[in-house]
Amino acid sequence: MKQILGSIFAFILLFIGCAPTEVPVLKVGYVGHDHQSALYVACLESQRTKTDCGVYLKEIEPKKHYELIKNNKKIADVELILCGGGSKMPTMMSQGTFEVGFGGVAAVAFFTDKGAPMKIISPLHTKGDMLVLQPDNPVNSWKEFVAWVKKEKKPVRIGFKNPVAVAKLIFERALEAEGLTYTSDKSDRKKDVLMVLLKGEKNLVPGLQNKIIDGYVSNNPWCAIAESKGIGKIVADLNDLPPGIWKDHPCCCIAATDSAMVNKKEVIEEFLKLIILATQYANEDPEMHARDASKWIGTSLEVEKKSLPTSGFTTNPTEKWKQSMQVWIDEMTRLGKLKGKLKGKNGKEVENILYDFSLLNKAAKELKTKGILKTWY
Repeated sequence: MKQILGSIFAFILLFIGCAPTEVPVLKVGYVGHDHQSALYVACLESQRTKTDCGVYLKEIEPKKHYELIKNNKKIADVELILCGGGSKMPTMMSQGTFEVGFGGVAAVAFFTDKGAPMKIISPLHTKGDMLVLQPDNPVNSWKEFVAWVKKEKKPVRIGFKNPVAVAKLIFERALEAEGLTYTSDKSDRKKDVLMVLLKGEKNLVPGLQNKIIDGYVSNNPWCAIAESKGIGKIVADLNDLPPGIWKDHPCCCIAATDSAMVNKKEVIEEFLKLIILATQYANEDPEMHARDASKWIGTSLEVEKKSLPTSGFTTNPTEKWKQSMQVWIDEMTRLGKLKGKLKGKNGKEVENILYDFSLLNKAAKELKTKGILKTWY
């Protein structure tokens, strides 16, 4: 009897030992424009990342399901979830739809301020926001735009995609610096500019084409798309607008929930390695970058070659980047957008509340040690 029981016990141990170990699933949300192209490059240049660092994303279903492979071993399933811009990304992340999200710094700061358990875990992108007007408008610069608005007898209608869009906040600050007034109230005919909410970036170009608006402020590629179709023209890069505080402003970032940074830290670290490398590839090979962005988004190569050079791509949280983020904190506090944890905070206080670069720094250090990371963009 003892021999039988011993055999059964041994069989059970053998079965348990041979049972496949479940790998974690990392759910990643992204908005889908070219400011987040490092994600697309990481997916499409998998053979290159495999050669360089032994880590890559194996495609199972295009743009949706990938296996994260390290040293020929699957360590996670990665599910990509396309979500809307602005506050939709952090909203969905706070609701548990995904654990890592690519989106705007202002929106993430807004949600973190309100107590959402999330942090920025990597910079991703800077600048890339434009002012677009009707193609037959004689205005061709910011100076001419200001003069035109001052002469108009009725409010100039400028569209925007969502209330916490980076482009909207920069544009409104520039209007204030020029002594111009603005409103979102259609009945207020005394203001210089009527800000029109178009509820999503995909409505910007049609809104211009159908003359619902006189122009719009947005991130690329929606500005380059309007020009390529002859529907609009770019008259100003928001990076250069007054009061002169927006130079190389942070626009998109990678954020993650606090729980994911604890429970899935090994997987997130390897994922960040790929984003760091993809950013390096993009900066060193603009042709490949434009090709991959075009292939993923479905825009033309012409649009991406016009769009991508207006942006900066970086995963390095330098002091300059942190100082530029402080401008966002100060401006959002001034506008009453921040009323909670981040209100009035600066320096280390902001870092402790808004950032967690622990896994990013670890990933970059490992790539540097192996000689793969030449310059940390």
